Amino acid sequence: MRIAHVVHSFYPVVGGIERAVFEVANRLSRRHRVSVLTSGPKPEGLLPFRVIRVSSVRLGFPDLTLPLRGSEELREADVVHFHSQNSLFSFSLLRRARNSVFTLMAVDSLRDHPNRFIRALSPPYSLLTTRRAVRSARRLVVKNSRDLELVRRKFGVSPILIPDGVDESYLSQGRSDQWSSKVDGKYIVYVGRLHRLKGVEVLMEASKWVRAKVVFVGPGDADHYRRLAERMGLKNRVIFTGFLDEREKRTVIDGSELVVIPSLSHYVEAFSITLSEAWSRGKAVVASNVGSLSTRIRSGVNGVLVNPGDPLALSRAINELLQNQEARERMGEKGREEVVTWDEVVSMLEGVYEEVAST
Repeated sequence: MRIAHVVHSFYPVVGGIERAVFEVANRLSRRHRVSVLTSGPKPEGLLPFRVIRVSSVRLGFPDLTLPLRGSEELREADVVHFHSQNSLFSFSLLRRARNSVFTLMAVDSLRDHPNRFIRALSPPYSLLTTRRAVRSARRLVVKNSRDLELVRRKFGVSPILIPDGVDESYLSQGRSDQWSSKVDGKYIVYVGRLHRLKGVEVLMEASKWVRAKVVFVGPGDADHYRRLAERMGLKNRVIFTGFLDEREKRTVIDGSELVVIPSLSHYVEAFSITLSEAWSRGKAVVASNVGSLSTRIRSGVNGVLVNPGDPLALSRAINELLQNQEARERMGEKGREEVVTWDEVVSMLEGVYEEVAST
């Protein structure tokens, strides 16, 4: 088949939606002709699929990226897969596609966004974009059961639930403690973008009481957070590694006691690949009760949920698990049962694409 993906931001930008589209497009290209339409520059280096830059203008926020023109690929592809109804880029190009699949992400999630401007505009904007996707797309996809139930209740349709995956190596490679030697003592780990909405400052505040060091892995302004750590008196309690490749990221997770996901908003947790990666390495997770985390994690069974933005509650939950190795191992192994690989995700998507292309 000829398959096109539409996403406002793409590789080499690091984020959940960029990662998911890259992994799916890369694997689909083994059997199909695949292209990605995006607003950013074409990635450097050779990729097994085409990346098409659509001239666009950004209206202050990444989701508010407006395409200034279309692309013949939207008409010529057998299937066009749009990602995120919150994306003005995807919403604006939807009407130009012949056969469309639409992934609804973080449905109704802008209502709790910390930005007052976004919160004020979110009800009519979310209703308009989600309704257009529901009415126009041949098939709807969601990544988690929270979004599945919201779409069923609000719009009376039943999307197909297809989660994000992990690389097979996360499930097949043996565990390593090589990274532990780089930290003097036991540590917990955060994996993700260094961004306020991801709860980085909350975890830094919580680290004052956590009985372990905290390692922050991910892209962003690490120097800013290192300076902040010094001002907070945390210089010897937190470590910022910056971006790490997949192999080294696995070793950091392997050497940790547990993984923490302290996000502040439904909006930034449409799925959480980090949660799957932690579970795939048998690690327990302490996370905020937001977005997909609130339904994927069954508190006390495969992880622990805490209220977002509460550093004291976060530190207590972390310390309780640090004292209970048996509970950590049980939760990590229980979570591992729910992890799927990217190859399995692609197989599910191919079934959807074949159905759409044949009708």
